[in-house]
Amino acid sequence: MKKFILRDRDLSLYSKILIVCLWIALSRIIDNEIILPTVTSTINGLGKIISNPEFLNILGYSILRSLFGFIISLSIAIVMGVLSRFSKFIYNLMVPVVKFLSSTPTIAIIILALIWLSNEIVPLFVGFIMVFPILYETVLKSILNIDNKILEMARVYNVNKIDVLKEIYLPSIFIGLSNILSSAMGINLKMVIAGEVLSQPKYAIGTNLQIQKIYLNTPGVFAWIIIILAIGKFFEYIMKGLVLCIRSKRYISPMEN
Repeated sequence: MKKFILRDRDLSLYSKILIVCLWIALSRIIDNEIILPTVTSTINGLGKIISNPEFLNILGYSILRSLFGFIISLSIAIVMGVLSRFSKFIYNLMVPVVKFLSSTPTIAIIILALIWLSNEIVPLFVGFIMVFPILYETVLKSILNIDNKILEMARVYNVNKIDVLKEIYLPSIFIGLSNILSSAMGINLKMVIAGEVLSQPKYAIGTNLQIQKIYLNTPGVFAWIIIILAIGKFFEYIMKGLVLCIRSKRYISPMEN
């Protein structure tokens, strides 16, 4: 297993090196900073962005919007998923809602949000709308996949409902969510930044991306993309660490054995 993991890491590293080499080669061939900036100009742009006194505010507000929107989405998804399991009315009510949210174009949601909400709330709302259907369907599927024999056994032995929720439903939900949390958080981050690009809050990565675009500062755009990728990677490590931490406390061990 370790050999396979090391091999995957090596391949990942080689692919990243190949991408950078292609970037260097293409930037020299094209020789136009507006179309494709060089690695050097991008690094210089990155340095200017980081040295900006307002950089931490810009970074912090975007991260907070992303995290806050994701936590709200996750909380509501868990609550509605559990309620849908026990209530036919709520289940049938959520079917068209989830289909509508899943099929509506992102730009349409952003435009509506711009009409309804303040500039500061728009990115958070967009992130919530895009991620909620994914989280809700995962929660509901995890609950519906619970073996009925386990639930029947709990009824036969008159297990307390709180214990059933704690020992059967929540571990199952956690197992289902642990497989998609990183990707869902990545999607949420991208949607929040997309909302920021159009809503233009004072402190936001999306706002600064739009400013770089207006001034045709492509190295600046590339620099912000690198920062966004770094944030996404940071979120990924946080989610993996959280999952490992909960598993180490044997939170889901009854379900795995």
